[in-house]
Amino acid sequence: MKKKIGILFILLLANVAMLKAQDEDPLYTRAGFKAGLNYANITGDIENSDARIRMHLGAVVEFPVTQRFFVQAEVLYSAQGYKIDEAGVENEVSLNYLALPIIAKYYFTPRFSLETGPRFANLASVSGSAEDTPDDFFDSFNSFDFGWVFGTGYKAESGLFFQLHYTLGLSNINDIDGVDISNNTSLFQLSVGYLFKTKNNRRQEPAGQE
Repeated sequence: MKKKIGILFILLLANVAMLKAQDEDPLYTRAGFKAGLNYANITGDIENSDARIRMHLGAVVEFPVTQRFFVQAEVLYSAQGYKIDEAGVENEVSLNYLALPIIAKYYFTPRFSLETGPRFANLASVSGSAEDTPDDFFDSFNSFDFGWVFGTGYKAESGLFFQLHYTLGLSNINDIDGVDISNNTSLFQLSVGYLFKTKNNRRQEPAGQE
């Protein structure tokens, strides 16, 4: 069901793009990169977990739809996880994902945007700091994670941009046979990035502006 929601969202964006393409002046796609900090934790049935500060980085492409509405597709390596006290020993759990956010961006001013969209993520690796962590612990996580992103951004004319996002996990990150435990991703991201600009690859100013 959650995958269908994300697919419907993408199809809706594509349909809007086709309808608007005939009415607007030409706009141009810009590609670039982003990196930043993760403030990662999980919520749900788990108790007394603490957040970890980790990092993310990857490539982005910004597609124009109208003068104020853009879509940003990203491919990110996102290092996440949480900390938990187990019998007096702190275990720093690392959950490392390859993530694909599809972010709709509405520029309510020429520089500032409101942003939202689905995030699809595949679990690349799991590790823990506690030496006696059992192998079945690492096998208890789902390989797929689905969430929804909310946030805001700022983009300079040069292509330098900043984003503050929160990802609300909508799928259970755990997969334990015979045990009904549900935990979800909770992820704040502060990013800085750059969209490359060429002579014929630029975002035009909204109508009415010099």
